[in-house]
Amino acid sequence: MDDSCAGWVDTPAGERRSAALVAFLDAGMCSPLSRALIVQVLAGARRAVALHQPHGRALDEWLAGEVRLRGIRENAAVLAVLELVPGRREEAARAYRHEHPDRAGVLSDLLAVLDQSGSAAG
Repeated sequence: MDDSCAGWVDTPAGERRSAALVAFLDAGMCSPLSRALIVQVLAGARRAVALHQPHGRALDEWLAGEVRLRGIRENAAVLAVLELVPGRREEAARAYRHEHPDRAGVLSDLLAVLDQSGSAAG
C-alpha cells in the first residue's frame, strides 16, 4: 500500500495530523481544496522527495522549482520536505516562514504534529 494517505487515520492523533496537513496545504489558497487534489499533489511531492533525497543538490533544485510555482505545489513540496527530510526541517520551515509570515500559525501546528509523529515513531 502506498503511504500517500498517511495521517488520514480516524483517531484523535490522526485527526489532529490530518487537520494540520489540510490546513497547511490550504494555506494561501483562494478556496478550500478538494481532498482528492490534496492526496494527489501530496503523493506526488512525497514521491519526488523520495526520488531526489539521495541526491541533495537535485532535491534543492526540485524544491526551488516547486516553491517558485506557489500555491498547492509549493505547500505540498515544503510539507514533503518537512516530513521526509528531518535534517532539512528547520531550514525549510525558516524559509517558508520568511516567505509567508502570515502562515506562521499553520506552519507551527504542522511542525508540532510532525514532531509528535517523529517522537512516537522513535
